[in-house]
Amino acid sequence: MKKILCTLMGAVTIGFVVAPRVDAACITPDKTGKSLASRVIAPRAMAAAQSVARGADGADPSIVGFWFTTFFVGETTDVWDQAFEQWHSDGTELAVDNAVPPLLGNVCVGVWKQVGRTIRLKHLTWNWNPDGTKAGIFLLEMTIIVDQGGTTFSGTYVSDSFDVDGVRIPELHAEGVVRAQRITVD
Repeated sequence: MKKILCTLMGAVTIGFVVAPRVDAACITPDKTGKSLASRVIAPRAMAAAQSVARGADGADPSIVGFWFTTFFVGETTDVWDQAFEQWHSDGTELAVDNAVPPLLGNVCVGVWKQVGRTIRLKHLTWNWNPDGTKAGIFLLEMTIIVDQGGTTFSGTYVSDSFDVDGVRIPELHAEGVVRAQRITVD
């Protein structure tokens, strides 16, 4: 048994020694010794992260972080939906909401852009039928402003659902006021 184990380990070691080199295309070094990612992606991502962290004009508070968001029906105090949202420095957003059960798709992803103190979000997910078949697409668009302290945001939202043919479903249209509180470790 010991002899078989030693032979097997020796064969594996030889396999690693004589195996051809394999590199992922995104990290293969060029003639300068730098990977494509370090030359192209990293500087852009760092610039975007720095720009977002300080705000578009260098003074505005950042949306980047974790938020508890409440959507109200129109301008009433009736809650339409609530979500935990994660806003990322690369201009993407992820939300888990409680309007529908997970089986019907309660995770949404979005992209956002900040101009001055105004932030616009386009947020999408798939809609599902209870039997697990695709029902279409849900789209939510928000326009918000983060308060000067960076602890809350507020604004408006408009949402629509579309069937599998891309036709808007009027009875699923909603719009109203949105407010959020930043969630921190402390």
